[in-house]
Amino acid sequence: MSDQPVLIIGAGVAGLSAAIALAEAGLRSIVVDQAILPGGMIHRQPMEGGITKISSATLRKQWQQISNELRRHATLITVLNQHRYCGVDHTGQAMVSGAAGFFMRPRGLILATGAIERVRPRQGWTLRGVQTAGSIQIHLKTNGEAPARRILIAGSGPLLFAVGAQLANAGTPPVAIIEAGHPFANSMNALTLPVAYLREAAGYIATLLRHRVPIMTGAQVSRIETDVEGLAATIETRKGTCSFTADLIGLHDGISSNDYGAPDCSVVPVLKAGDCREPLGARAAALDGRHVGEVLSARLQGRNEPLPPAGIETERKAQAHLKRIYTRNEISQLFALPSSTVICRCENRTLDDLRNLGDQPTERELRLEGRFGMGACQGRFCGEWVNQLINSETGKTGIGAARWPVRPVSIAEILDAKPSSIHLRGE
Repeated sequence: MSDQPVLIIGAGVAGLSAAIALAEAGLRSIVVDQAILPGGMIHRQPMEGGITKISSATLRKQWQQISNELRRHATLITVLNQHRYCGVDHTGQAMVSGAAGFFMRPRGLILATGAIERVRPRQGWTLRGVQTAGSIQIHLKTNGEAPARRILIAGSGPLLFAVGAQLANAGTPPVAIIEAGHPFANSMNALTLPVAYLREAAGYIATLLRHRVPIMTGAQVSRIETDVEGLAATIETRKGTCSFTADLIGLHDGISSNDYGAPDCSVVPVLKAGDCREPLGARAAALDGRHVGEVLSARLQGRNEPLPPAGIETERKAQAHLKRIYTRNEISQLFALPSSTVICRCENRTLDDLRNLGDQPTERELRLEGRFGMGACQGRFCGEWVNQLINSETGKTGIGAARWPVRPVSIAEILDAKPSSIHLRGE
């Protein structure tokens, strides 16, 4: 196995930074990503190529540096886009599907799959025209324009203001920003954030105010319905209810690590990098990716492993401050949902379907009888809410547990995947 490359899952900042660190140590790597172009969520590229119009100068500089390093180490780094990691078995054999799907026994495995955007179930959240705020941002980056004319952004977290400001700068200000927390009431916590965070937030707020975008805090979307004008969102506030009509509604309730399907393997070292390991945001992704690459190369070459860079701890503290700033009572809102609310989008399973399984359903009952976590996402999005709603003492029910393959794989994909025979540059 010593002549095999390292397999890296995710061509975002963390994954590419890990590949560069490995290359600097003389180690080869294959980076696979299901997107059309490398860059991940942070550096999502326009369809025609080049730098996205909404990137900041700092992000453009970071991407230019990464691109230069990838070209410099082109003989050691192979990036395969439009390919998907399927998993690794107990023997250390990994499967990648795609146009040139293959099996291989990598020298090491780095998971740099980023974060999952959390969206709390609400009445009507599965309607056509309701999506995540992050997907709206992706559309902006890849197409250079808003996906609809009237867009409502709701949920909680700093991404709401970022997406709202980016929409405004693209010529389509959102009809409103609905924030469940009280970020403006936590000014003392805000002042403890790094200057870069404060400068970025101030820029977003200034843009929203300049475009006269309504900002409501301590409010939440409780129900979404369709009407003749589009989507009607009912907003609950401390003073009562109000409503907004939109063509598109973007929901966002924070992020969590996208480490689903990441089992340990006794044969192959498996490491996590970036938000996949710990959701610390864009600023920490490059630092952590490089560090993980250096750790793995040290293990493979018998050297002492380096200590984490100090910048990661700085970002960890900043994210902890942000969590306090955007604190809200999410659990009570979840338990107050009507029984007809859909919890599992893939299988269209409701809260009533979950309750019919009893007080403490087993993993088998949840999956085979309830069909929770059995769809395409395999519990990535519903697992958190299912675990909370059944009031498990441990919070572990099998929804979201590590398994192989990571996602459903067709028999055709398995048959089409070739033995480990991929040719790297320079061979």
